[in-house]
Amino acid sequence: MSNVGIPIKLLYEAEGMKVTVEMKNGEIYRGLLLNAEDTMNLTLSEVIRTARNGQVSKLPTVYLRGSGIRFVALPELLRNAPAFKKVAMQKAKMEAERGAGGGAGSGGGGTKRKRD
Repeated sequence: MSNVGIPIKLLYEAEGMKVTVEMKNGEIYRGLLLNAEDTMNLTLSEVIRTARNGQVSKLPTVYLRGSGIRFVALPELLRNAPAFKKVAMQKAKMEAERGAGGGAGSGGGGTKRKRD
């Protein structure tokens, strides 16, 4: 887990929680996240699968390939995840550095002229 981004770190934080995964083919899987990989491959258990036509089926375990995932809905509990706190600290640090420099990108870009 050395060079993974924030989304993957959040997936690791969600292990053991209920998640909803929508696939690119339109299928929706809801279940307990057992395992997440750096490639976004996911293993879910106690799964309810909803097909594109609305047919619902229960599956004991599924393995979802990361490249086929459109999005993952995570529990609200993860709003307070350590990964977000780290990002907030980095953002505050960057803004403080930018404010101290007062330089590029901070101004209006000169005067506007009225065209005839």
